Amino acid sequence: MDHENRDWLKRVHSENEQLKCTGDSHAAVHQALGVLIARCHTPPDQGYEILGTMARHLEEDLPALAAEIIQWGLGQPLRPVVERELRTLAARR
Repeated sequence: MDHENRDWLKRVHSENEQLKCTGDSHAAVHQALGVLIARCHTPPDQGYEILGTMARHLEEDLPALAAEIIQWGLGQPLRPVVERELRTLAARR
């Protein structure tokens, strides 16, 4: 395999990895939305708004915050700062 083909293959592999990560992030956000719908009785559009607002207010990465919400849905406690923010935002709805 020549140098040009190796470079092309590396780029394709890198792009594929980026797409996989993006897909995983979207899946986590959708799953967290399901948790908010079930546990907070939040309509989907408001659930997305809550997740985004929480991530901004807490200066957190949205996929990481979504992962924490998913774990909460599975019975794990939320960090106190996340729980306070969620209660505040959910109460406004």
